[in-house]
Amino acid sequence: MLRHGVAFAPRVGNWLAETKPVPQDYLAGIPFAGRSTLTGLFVKVAEHGPKDPAVWKRLIARVDVIAHSLTAKQASLILSSMARTRQVQETFLHRFNLKFAPSLIAQAEMIDLCGMISSLSQLDSYQEELFLVASKRLQEVASQLDARQLALMFNAFVKAKHLDMELFQRLLKQVPRKIVKFTAKDAAILLNALAQVPAFQDWEAAEEAEELKKALEVISLRLPELLPSADLHSLALIMNAFAQLQYVQKDLLDLLSQELLLNQEKLTKFSPIQLAMVLNAIARLQLHEPKLVELLASAVRSGAHALDPQAFCLVANASAKLQLGLDTFQVLYARLPKVLSRLSGRQLAMVCHAWAKAHIHNDDLFELLALPLASHAAKLEAHEVAISIFAYAHFRKSPKELFDVLLERFRSLLAEQVVNALGRTERPDPTESDFGTMRPE
Repeated sequence: MLRHGVAFAPRVGNWLAETKPVPQDYLAGIPFAGRSTLTGLFVKVAEHGPKDPAVWKRLIARVDVIAHSLTAKQASLILSSMARTRQVQETFLHRFNLKFAPSLIAQAEMIDLCGMISSLSQLDSYQEELFLVASKRLQEVASQLDARQLALMFNAFVKAKHLDMELFQRLLKQVPRKIVKFTAKDAAILLNALAQVPAFQDWEAAEEAEELKKALEVISLRLPELLPSADLHSLALIMNAFAQLQYVQKDLLDLLSQELLLNQEKLTKFSPIQLAMVLNAIARLQLHEPKLVELLASAVRSGAHALDPQAFCLVANASAKLQLGLDTFQVLYARLPKVLSRLSGRQLAMVCHAWAKAHIHNDDLFELLALPLASHAAKLEAHEVAISIFAYAHFRKSPKELFDVLLERFRSLLAEQVVNALGRTERPDPTESDFGTMRPE
């Protein structure tokens, strides 16, 4: 064992320059590695392998022992390597966040601070006190962040659900100053994060509207230069974010339409979830350009066979809004049996409503959906019950085995709401007879 430990250190520089998996003789030295060597091993194994869980277990066990001696840069590189390979080791992360991370963040350089916080959010490792420390530090140095760091910090805090509006305001003020340095990926990350903040959903009425509006305006003005170089995922995120924020400007809509029309091959290369996001965004932004709608219909028909449950529901709903036609819905119906068993109650209700909204009559589809929808009825929300009943009623259908449970669920939800309302008054709770039987005729 000592032989490996001695031979390990002098040759580190050699394998750091290689692109092959780290050799076993170097990995044998993990139990003896110092903090610098161990950091290099984390980076190298994350980039080139080996992708062996046992190797990662040994790496994390070693870093847990020497975590007290890590510098901020070393901690950032190690956490980034873990995030890159999704190595979630909760025991180590919890201990690191509580004991060592706060002091490291307080003194870290910007690049290392951002690296640690971004990596922890990707690893779903959230510790409130740690993010409070990071927020305070970021507010002090917000003007020093570059474009990528701005986007990553916004995304990290939103992903961790640490919605610090004071920090967000400080970061938003920096966007107009740093916009010239934004890449398409930076814009996509930032916009996607903004769209996930509840306070920004109605951005025109939000208290923070002024800074948010300025940020959205400068990003939209920068997009003509960014979109041609945007990868497929960035394009999907940008369109989806503008749709969620309901930021509808004619010049922006024309730009997005033109980008897709001039680069039609992009539509054929979207992954199923990216296609669903883009289609849903176009429907919400009401981009009813005839040529674009036809291209989308073609993309849906050629890619429907690969849709997962979430993508299937988004595509069906957007296809109904855009009126993509009978041929599109026939292809979607052919895909339905493959995803039916994995659809949630909410998704089943969405599928029913999509066919009704598109006015596509399909007796077989509604017969196919009746049983699984009935089995989920007890957990449906009021809106989901309503759109399910509407969909069947739209085609004059009322199967007793389904409508009995849907109406019973509706009666139960109504009773809960009335009881909650009466709880604020001196009136007694209503009895069951107050709501009637609510059975279909």
